[in-house]
Amino acid sequence: MELASLAARPAADGAGDPRRVERVRRGSPAAVASVRAGDRLLAVDGLVPRDAIDLGFSAAFQMSLLLERDGKRFVVTADGDPDADFGIEFPRPTFDGIKRCANACDFCFIDGLPEGLRDTLYVRDDDFRYSFLFGSYITLTNLGPADAERICYQRLSPLRVSVHATDLAVRRRLLANPSAPDILEQLDWFGGAGIRFHAQVVLVPGINDGAVLRQTIEDLAARHPTVQSVALVPVGLTRHSHLGALRPLSVADAESVLDESMCWQGRLRRRLGVSFVYPSDELYLLAGRRFPPAARYDDYPQLQNGVGLVPIFLREWQRVRRRLPSEVTPRRVLWVCGQAMERALGLVAHDFATVGGLSVEVVAVPNSFFGTGVTVSGLLTGADVARALEGQMADRVILPRAMFDAAGEHTLDDWSFLELASRLPGVVRAARTARELMEYTCAA
Repeated sequence: MELASLAARPAADGAGDPRRVERVRRGSPAAVASVRAGDRLLAVDGLVPRDAIDLGFSAAFQMSLLLERDGKRFVVTADGDPDADFGIEFPRPTFDGIKRCANACDFCFIDGLPEGLRDTLYVRDDDFRYSFLFGSYITLTNLGPADAERICYQRLSPLRVSVHATDLAVRRRLLANPSAPDILEQLDWFGGAGIRFHAQVVLVPGINDGAVLRQTIEDLAARHPTVQSVALVPVGLTRHSHLGALRPLSVADAESVLDESMCWQGRLRRRLGVSFVYPSDELYLLAGRRFPPAARYDDYPQLQNGVGLVPIFLREWQRVRRRLPSEVTPRRVLWVCGQAMERALGLVAHDFATVGGLSVEVVAVPNSFFGTGVTVSGLLTGADVARALEGQMADRVILPRAMFDAAGEHTLDDWSFLELASRLPGVVRAARTARELMEYTCAA
C-alpha cells in the first residue's frame, strides 16, 4: 500500500449490516421499485450478491430483488437501465468482506502506521473490486481462478495495478513475495479478454530505477492498449516505515527520472499517440521543475493517482485570477498546505497582493506525525495543523480538502473538522479547487 489517496480512501470494513440499504437516490430505478433506506438486500434474481458490483451487473436488465423490511421478506421487480446507476448506497460496497494483501513490502505505508488513526486505514486491502469501483491500486498477486474469470465475465475494466518492475525477481523482492506471479503473463492473459489496466511504478532508488525502470516501461509500452498508462511515483517513507536499506528519492533522483521520462514521452507519443508515462506531481515539486503543458497529460489517465492535480490547480488559477476583486474588507487569511505545495501556493498568493485590504500567508506545515519526509497536503494531520497555527492571528484559515476523508469530516488522526476548526483562529474552510480558494479568501 502506497501513499496515494490514503486520506480519502473509502471505508473497506466497518460496523453494521453490509447489505442494509443506507440511501436510495430520489427518482432512481431503485426508488421507482419502492426500495427504501433500511431495507436489507437478500438476493438478486435468486442469487445472493457478493457486492455492489453484482447488483450493478444485474441492474442493466429487469431484475427481481428479495428484500427484508421490519422482519418481513418480499420481492420487488425493478427495471434496470444500462446507462444509469441503480440508485442504492450500502455501508460498504463489498458484502462478503475484502480481499487482503498477500505481500509484505518494506515500503508498505499501512504496516508502518502508528496507533490512533481511523480504523479503516489499517486494512491492508488488495481487492480488485475496489480497484474497479474507486481506482485503488492492486498487485494481482492474490487472484484465484474464480476471481480472474469474474473480472473477464463482468468486464471489470479498467483496473489499476502496482507493477513496480516487470523483472520478476525484482518485483518479488519489492513485494517481499517469492510466489508472486509473472505480471507480464497476467497482463497478457487479461488483455486477451479485453481487460485494460493503468499501472504504477513506485520508485525505490537503487532497486527499480535505472535499467530496471527502462525495461519496465518498454515491457508495459509493448502491451499498449492493454496497459493504458504508467505513473511514476516516488516511494513514500515515514518515520514509522520498515526501512531496511530503503531511502527516499533525492533531488538528483527526481531530476534523472524526469529527464528520462521526457525522452520516453517523446518516443511513445510518436509510437502510441499518447505520452503513456506520467511522472507524479511530487517528482516535479521535488526537482523544482515546471509542470509540462496540459497536452502532455493527454486525458489525465492517472488523475485518480494524484498525477496532474497540481498543474490542473495552477491552470485553473490562471482562469479565475481575472476575477480577483480590487479591494476587500481588511482581513488576514492563512492558507495551510503540506511543504510540497508551498512554492506553488506561494505563486498564487503573490497575485493576491494586488487586492487592497487583503493579507495572505501560506503556512506550510511540517509533518511531524509521519515524518518530515512526507510533504503532501493529503497526509497532514489535525494535530500537526493545530500545532503549526497555535498562537497565530487570522480572520480566516483555509485548509486543503485533501487532508480530510471522503466525506470531508475527519483527518487521518481522526480529528473532526469541527474539532480542528475550534483550535484555529477565525473562520475555517476547506478548499479543493482554485475557484474555492479565491471564493473563501475574498468573499464578504
